[in-house]
Amino acid sequence: MSIIAELSVPVGDFPLGRALTVTPAMEVELERIVPTGDGALPFFWVWGDDVDAFVSELENDTGIEEVTVLDRVGDGALVRAEWREEHGLIETIVNSEATLLAVNRHDDVWKFQLRSPDRAAVVALQRYCADHDIDLRLNWIHTLTEVEAGEQYGLTDDQRRAIVAAFEAGYFDEPRETTLEDLSKEFGISSRAVSKRIRRGLRNLVATTLVTEE
Repeated sequence: MSIIAELSVPVGDFPLGRALTVTPAMEVELERIVPTGDGALPFFWVWGDDVDAFVSELENDTGIEEVTVLDRVGDGALVRAEWREEHGLIETIVNSEATLLAVNRHDDVWKFQLRSPDRAAVVALQRYCADHDIDLRLNWIHTLTEVEAGEQYGLTDDQRRAIVAAFEAGYFDEPRETTLEDLSKEFGISSRAVSKRIRRGLRNLVATTLVTEE
């Protein structure tokens, strides 16, 4: 059964992250990663006042073969980077059966969302990272059916995960077996943000299942 998973690695375990430690004011927006005959070729936008410094740092990274600035727009630039074969994290992702859906930086980690026909690709990626001392963490994993169910009932992925986590932890039990503070630690956000996700998710759930048009 197809699955969707989110995994994260520390910024320093990814070449783009290492460059960002030198130019912390820069922001990176990864466009996509596609396999080519020579490996993985990612295109991404970089934004900020230190574009040249960021590119220079990438050029000095041992994990990158070549960096090319394709276009410049204001304080941003579209960049293409070709990874060296030995940079196994990228190679492992693009050579697996998993499809890379999104890559985003959140503070000190990079988050990868993958779609795979089964759990094998995720397990293989975890095994590779463990063997090469890369701190890969599995944040969540769901079947495609579960994800589609959330969409069917008007829930965002964050809302669905918050409601499911709250239910499984006993937040809706009487008496409650967990608190918003406990849930906030699990998700790494404030208790207010968790509460907002749960309330908005439940509102959407009620609107799509219990309320009928007259």
